Amino acid sequence: MNRLIVCLKKPCQVWALALAASLAFFACSNGDDVAGGVTDIGNSIAREPDTTKIAGTVVDMQGNKMPAARLTLYWDNGYAIEDSVETVADSNAQFEIKVASADMHGYLQNGQTTAIQYADSARGVINAFAGVYLYARSGSLSGISLPPSGKATEVRIGSRKALRGSMSGVASGKVHIGGTHLSADIQEDGSFSFDSIPPGMQEELIYSESDSVLGYIPFTIQDAGDTVVLPQLENYDGFLWNPDLSLLADAYGFNSYHTDYVVRFDTSRSAVNINMTGDEQVFGHNGKLADSVDYVDGVNGKAVLLKPGQYIDLDTLNPTGGDFTLSLWTKWNGPNGEHQVLFCQRAYWSDSTSRFQWHYEVNSGSFAVMKSVPGRPEAVLFGDSASVPVGEWAMLTLVSRDHKVSMYVNGKPVAIAGSEGAEFAGEFVPNELTRSVPFRVGGNEVETETWNGAIDQVSIETRARSPEWIRAKYEALKPE
Repeated sequence: MNRLIVCLKKPCQVWALALAASLAFFACSNGDDVAGGVTDIGNSIAREPDTTKIAGTVVDMQGNKMPAARLTLYWDNGYAIEDSVETVADSNAQFEIKVASADMHGYLQNGQTTAIQYADSARGVINAFAGVYLYARSGSLSGISLPPSGKATEVRIGSRKALRGSMSGVASGKVHIGGTHLSADIQEDGSFSFDSIPPGMQEELIYSESDSVLGYIPFTIQDAGDTVVLPQLENYDGFLWNPDLSLLADAYGFNSYHTDYVVRFDTSRSAVNINMTGDEQVFGHNGKLADSVDYVDGVNGKAVLLKPGQYIDLDTLNPTGGDFTLSLWTKWNGPNGEHQVLFCQRAYWSDSTSRFQWHYEVNSGSFAVMKSVPGRPEAVLFGDSASVPVGEWAMLTLVSRDHKVSMYVNGKPVAIAGSEGAEFAGEFVPNELTRSVPFRVGGNEVETETWNGAIDQVSIETRARSPEWIRAKYEALKPE
């Protein structure tokens, strides 16, 4: 699923319905002893003629029915439980809760859970999160779900988990698991932890400061492992996210779920992907379009096999101004006595016309990141010719973060040459030029420096991808 994060709009673009100032229909349910049926404590929940029915079945993570499971419908303001109503599943593990439809307006609409607006007047932001949660438990098993209306739902329960996470640029406040009494303080380093939270197909982690909700992230935890680790989260105008979330989710032990209101925020950053569909511009060393291009079977579809002197041209693309990630898949034919270019940004190999190049360096037998002529002190050399397998598909990745470059092969870091496996990042700052120069893949203007092997799935991004993301991307495409 590519759609991952719920987007919160500004007040003029709000998509959720306003929350009623009070929710008198909910009954406080603090005790553990509840008889069959709905606990109402004198309110009009079950007697309201126009009611919304929330019904379904309680099962464990293996799909076994859980009769007599206790269920609680919680209203949560984002940092604490405000009210609740309880019931108990029958002998077939089925349950039903009825609440006044007028009071549920803003929670459940057209069979879908909608978000609650929570106004933060100090920041002028409308935050949105589900606000109503269905919590089930039976013995040591428990689980959370968002309750749809007008149709049966399946609430899954399982073993509780430890949860660990952190937030970038945050040193105070707290995070809260929606629909529970569980909250954790955010430490000075941005970290937080829960020793025991219920799993759930639809959960929400909500971030607040001084009882003001500032952001949230929806996620799913199933019954695997004892500890779930969230990637480092950023707070972005009311939602918590990580740019690598789409690939990190499975690796970290959780999934992010979506509602009807989602966008994929990682597409807002610059990225170029070349999948060898025939649209790529292949040139010869003379600067003219190639008369013919050879294609072979790739890691996914077709791959291009460049002839001597050919390269893929991306005009004057300039992704190296800050952090960046370059990657491709290759079936390398090995050293051939010449330099072999992976990516380069240059018109010619000199200080005034060359900004960056990543290539196999024949003189040192390593993979080099340079800004201009070989031998400059700014060159960073990785591994040796054995670092990249010959005759089989491999994913090569170069990451520049804060002007330090790291190389990966098949999701694993490659050590700096001569460091005996102790160093994996080297300082590198591309040349500052007074002119635009071509950005090329697989070769340059020198006829003999074409990459010696098939190339597929080229990716160029203006962000520094994490080691976990690189590993996950490799696992997603690696040949069987």
